[in-house]
Amino acid sequence: MQFDHFTSNQDNGLMSIEDLRALRLRKQKIESEKKARKYILEINQRYRKMRGNKSNNFLKNMKPFKKAA
Repeated sequence: MQFDHFTSNQDNGLMSIEDLRALRLRKQKIESEKKARKYILEINQRYRKMRGNKSNNFLKNMKPFKKAA
Protein backbone atom coordinates (compact mmCIF):
# COMPACT_ATOMS: atom_id res chain seq x y z
CA MET A 1 0.00 0.00 0.00
CA GLN A 2 1.42 3.35 -1.00
CA PHE A 3 0.76 6.36 1.20
CA ASP A 4 -0.34 9.51 -0.55
CA HIS A 5 0.31 12.77 1.29
CA PHE A 6 -2.25 14.66 -0.72
CA THR A 7 -5.27 12.56 0.13
CA SER A 8 -6.82 12.70 3.53
CA ASN A 9 -9.22 10.56 5.49
CA GLN A 10 -11.61 13.48 5.71
CA ASP A 11 -14.53 14.15 3.41
CA ASN A 12 -13.25 14.04 -0.17
CA GLY A 13 -16.06 16.27 -1.38
CA LEU A 14 -15.75 19.73 -2.81
CA MET A 15 -12.72 21.80 -1.92
CA SER A 16 -12.66 25.55 -1.66
CA ILE A 17 -10.58 27.64 -4.06
CA GLU A 18 -8.10 28.41 -1.30
CA ASP A 19 -7.70 24.71 -0.50
CA LEU A 20 -7.14 23.87 -4.17
CA ARG A 21 -4.61 26.67 -4.50
CA ALA A 22 -2.77 25.54 -1.34
CA LEU A 23 -2.71 21.95 -2.59
CA ARG A 24 -1.39 23.01 -6.01
CA LEU A 25 1.31 25.19 -4.43
CA ARG A 26 2.35 22.36 -2.11
CA LYS A 27 2.63 19.96 -5.06
CA GLN A 28 4.65 22.51 -7.06
CA LYS A 29 6.99 23.10 -4.13
CA ILE A 30 7.61 19.37 -3.70
CA GLU A 31 8.28 18.93 -7.43
CA SER A 32 10.68 21.88 -7.54
CA GLU A 33 12.56 20.52 -4.52
CA LYS A 34 12.86 17.12 -6.23
CA LYS A 35 14.24 18.77 -9.38
CA ALA A 36 16.71 20.82 -7.34
CA ARG A 37 17.99 17.76 -5.47
CA LYS A 38 18.35 15.84 -8.75
CA TYR A 39 20.26 18.74 -10.33
CA ILE A 40 22.62 19.02 -7.35
CA LEU A 41 23.18 15.24 -7.41
CA GLU A 42 24.15 15.38 -11.10
CA ILE A 43 26.58 18.26 -10.46
CA ASN A 44 28.17 16.40 -7.56
CA GLN A 45 28.56 13.24 -9.63
CA ARG A 46 30.23 15.15 -12.47
CA TYR A 47 32.54 16.90 -9.99
CA ARG A 48 33.52 13.62 -8.31
CA LYS A 49 34.21 12.05 -11.70
CA MET A 50 36.30 15.04 -12.77
CA ARG A 51 38.27 15.06 -9.51
CA GLY A 52 38.85 11.31 -9.74
CA ASN A 53 40.23 11.61 -13.28
CA LYS A 54 42.56 14.45 -12.31
CA SER A 55 44.00 12.59 -9.33
CA ASN A 56 44.46 9.40 -11.40
CA ASN A 57 46.19 11.28 -14.19
CA PHE A 58 48.46 13.05 -11.72
CA LEU A 59 49.62 9.74 -10.21
CA LYS A 60 50.06 8.15 -13.65
CA ASN A 61 52.22 11.05 -14.87
CA MET A 62 54.50 10.89 -11.82
CA LYS A 63 56.86 8.11 -12.85
CA PRO A 64 60.03 8.28 -10.75
CA PHE A 65 62.22 6.44 -13.24
CA LYS A 66 61.02 8.23 -16.35
CA LYS A 67 63.86 8.72 -18.85
CA ALA A 68 64.63 12.25 -19.93
CA ALA A 69 64.72 12.64 -23.67
